[in-house]
Amino acid sequence: MKREHSFIPLLVFLSLIALTLTLTVHPVYAEPTLSEVFSHLGFTNVVQVENETFLPGTYEITLYAEFAAYCRENELSYYEVGTNTYNLIFTGPEGGDGYIEPPLTKIFTINYEFGLSMLTPENHRYFTENSKNPDGEIHAVVYKNLDEYSMYLIGFENLYGAGDRDYQDMVFSIKLITPQQVIPEAPFGTILASALMFAVFLGFVWSKRFK
Repeated sequence: MKREHSFIPLLVFLSLIALTLTLTVHPVYAEPTLSEVFSHLGFTNVVQVENETFLPGTYEITLYAEFAAYCRENELSYYEVGTNTYNLIFTGPEGGDGYIEPPLTKIFTINYEFGLSMLTPENHRYFTENSKNPDGEIHAVVYKNLDEYSMYLIGFENLYGAGDRDYQDMVFSIKLITPQQVIPEAPFGTILASALMFAVFLGFVWSKRFK
């Protein structure tokens, strides 16, 4: 009988521990896939494309979500293709964990072909141009919004070695608002011929004037 009573305090102690764990341990929710992120945002008619760089113009860029441990530190920039000069678009603190409510939108104008780059706190920089990635892995996937042809949806993976390859560590869109106006250059021969014709015309007018 004494032995049975000796177990009662132990059972009470274990019950209290179990109750404490139940109250303090929060359930771990699985992160959404990139496809689920798109669906949540209302982008259901998309197709993956091979674009790694983008044409000059005025763009609207919108940050929608960051499902990453480095969400407060990852930075996004654009750069001219063939250079290593980076122009910051989003700083780490501008983002947040999960969906960004409301989404963060900025506008930038660029007069050269460009790519997009993510800098992580591990001091690794990743690119939409796959050949520039330091680990040789794909760190950005690009989708075209078939409901709005001027919009691309882009997802980045922020871990060296491409991590879990979920590409929803940073999810954003870029939308071309105004294409760059290209003024065609006249061939040199055309310019020379026009100049000669103008000179002949002036000569004709001059000779008539002094007759």
